[in-house]
Amino acid sequence: MKVTKLKIIIVLFITGTTFMSCDVLSGVASFVNCKYEFAGFSNPSVAGVSLSNITNVQNLGAASLLKLTTGILSGSLPLSFTVNINATNPNSTAAHIAGLDWGIDLNSTHVLSGTLDHSVSVPASGGQTIIPLSIQTDLLQLFKGESKDNILSFVDHLLNTGDGSSNVAIRIRPSIMIGGQKISTGFITLSKNLK
Repeated sequence: MKVTKLKIIIVLFITGTTFMSCDVLSGVASFVNCKYEFAGFSNPSVAGVSLSNITNVQNLGAASLLKLTTGILSGSLPLSFTVNINATNPNSTAAHIAGLDWGIDLNSTHVLSGTLDHSVSVPASGGQTIIPLSIQTDLLQLFKGESKDNILSFVDHLLNTGDGSSNVAIRIRPSIMIGGQKISTGFITLSKNLK
């Protein structure tokens, strides 16, 4: 009698684990099948100076110019901004991931990469979620590479002051946790021409 109860418990445990794994995999499959759009940049700042309402250098006050000049002279200009990605889930199941790796290419030149280390869910049946990727780097370090013109163009677009166009490719690679192991999918690439 006790053996039969133990068998039933084991079968229920295995069945429950299998369904849970299928649910996790279904959530990842839904995430991969979501539709993604680049929804713009937000909260740009350099050396602690917010650039959200700046359209040209004349809009900067004396204190902001002093901060930027001090940063240039010290050899460090911390740049931070948020890349917003809009995810729409056309699937009948919610999309879930544990995190994702991301990379940004500007005019076919890789400029930044990083990791989003928290879970993201997108509701089923047309639900939408904005996925914010917080970017932090040193602007002067970006200028050291061969892509200086690309980076200047990118900064112009952050400020909405650029006259030309740039192609930004944002690559995201979702991951899930199964049995304590991080498993990643392939990269999903979003391209956008910024004018």
